[in-house]
Amino acid sequence: MPHTFSTPDRAAWPPPPAVLRLTAGLWALGAVAMVASGVATRFEPLPVNGLRAVLMAFAGVALSFGLWRIATLPVRPRWAILALVLGLVAATAAHTWLDLRTDALLLDWLAPGPSVRRIVSDSALRIAVMALIAESHIVIFASLYAVFGMGATILRSAAETREREAQLAAARTLAVSAQLAMLRHQLNPHFIFNTLNAIGSLVAMRRNDDAETMIDRLSDFLRASLGADAHPLATLDGELNTLQNYLDIEAVRFGTRLRVVYDLEPGLGAALIPSFLLQPLVENAIKHAVSPALVPVDVRLSARRDGDDLVVGVADSGAGHVAAPAPGTGTGLRNVRERLALLYGDRARLEAGPCGDGFLAEVRMPLQWSEGRP
Repeated sequence: MPHTFSTPDRAAWPPPPAVLRLTAGLWALGAVAMVASGVATRFEPLPVNGLRAVLMAFAGVALSFGLWRIATLPVRPRWAILALVLGLVAATAAHTWLDLRTDALLLDWLAPGPSVRRIVSDSALRIAVMALIAESHIVIFASLYAVFGMGATILRSAAETREREAQLAAARTLAVSAQLAMLRHQLNPHFIFNTLNAIGSLVAMRRNDDAETMIDRLSDFLRASLGADAHPLATLDGELNTLQNYLDIEAVRFGTRLRVVYDLEPGLGAALIPSFLLQPLVENAIKHAVSPALVPVDVRLSARRDGDDLVVGVADSGAGHVAAPAPGTGTGLRNVRERLALLYGDRARLEAGPCGDGFLAEVRMPLQWSEGRP
């Protein structure tokens, strides 16, 4: 799923042991390669060559740590990769400039005197390029930074995977707690009384088929709510099917006062959302809009795709001109926000507030798909 580091500072600094080992190994190899290159070309004395290689290796370590910070920026992976590529180019250029300056200073200090390095060619550009390659370690730097960039990308992906697994484990625990809390809130004497009263009324009117259907809906709702395998994510179709059982029960209580409208973009049925995400949002709409209303109230369930995001919402048309119901405790909205933070970090958010005469709660989250997506 699309994801960024929700805790970039912890992931980036101090660098994890794997990054330290990668950096130390690469620049130890780089120091050996630089010394070998200097010995092969015989352009400078061995003391200058050795000290220069050691200094450039330490500079490489420092620049590599900076590249790791870039690799773990809290942005989407494609932007992190682009930033890392630009960082690799910049690090190679900066390291090459520092290498040339260090070489000049060391020669003036340890081996003063003229130094002749002859490169023959009929092209000025070719002479400049060959001189740069001969007098600096740009090829070594570019190779080592390329290897470090690939290693950093792999390590970032592994860190994201571990973080994701930890978040899903925490979300699974919270999902179970949220479902039990939801049931304790819903299955109070008032809810039970109204549900059983509606079933009893159907039986008294000899609408046995309707009563049986209502019992089945209640059974389905309870079974889904108390499912033993409480997964933190569910498909949008599955979530709406579970929610429909609850809405069918409430429709008997409120009759024509409750009108449910679906505004769903086609093709999103296999999109994944946190399980029981819509339940507290719909319950708030029924409690604060449908219950006190004297006129029909529209409860609109919407889902649409917005780029790489999925946006789902629950809106009501308002209770009309009636006394305002008692304010809620905010438990449902707070629970939704906490679950979104655990699952998606700062890539998801809940926005809730008045909308016209009613109320709108809208959730934006990364768009992801179930494995069974057609």
